[in-house]
Amino acid sequence: MKRDEKGNVIGFTEFPRLETERLVLRMMTSDDAEFYFMHFSDPGIVSTQAHEGPKDMDAAIAELQEYCIDNFTNDIGVQWGIALKRSPELIGTCGFYKWVKHAHHAEIGCDLDSGHRHDGIMTEALTAVLDFLFTKVGLNRVQALVDPSNVPSIKLLDRLGFTKEGVLRDHTCFRNAYLDEVVYSILRREWERRKA
Repeated sequence: MKRDEKGNVIGFTEFPRLETERLVLRMMTSDDAEFYFMHFSDPGIVSTQAHEGPKDMDAAIAELQEYCIDNFTNDIGVQWGIALKRSPELIGTCGFYKWVKHAHHAEIGCDLDSGHRHDGIMTEALTAVLDFLFTKVGLNRVQALVDPSNVPSIKLLDRLGFTKEGVLRDHTCFRNAYLDEVVYSILRREWERRKA
């Protein structure tokens, strides 16, 4: 890992591959463009993320480069592709971004193929990510912004020990409508207590 003069993590020398009992969280590459295009064109993912899917394969390649590859190479954050250990096919993504290094906080986001929901996969993936962020990267705070109608994501954050902080009114605009977003967060000391 890259560190500043105070020893704080400010970047990575290699991609931080993570593994859990069932999952591999790996780097996404241009070879994943077809997955990216199909996954982020799913109407369920589009609506909960309030972001239109890529309009074609060229747009998918450009987005994958910007959000997944460039974020890592520019030390802005990390976006992992999620795969089951028994299969190389990606089934979702998760990651952190809006990394404020001097204040030791970042925002997380995740998405999962509809055929793999309700099986604890994202709980398992984000547990590994939060462990990594708090113990290896040295973050003090991790937050998530959620559509208030996205009940599965809210339940996921509750399971992981996040605290609801409040509502950002009309915080985003999607399809000509202003939408609220709910702020959830967890602090390192809270995560450590849960793990203990």
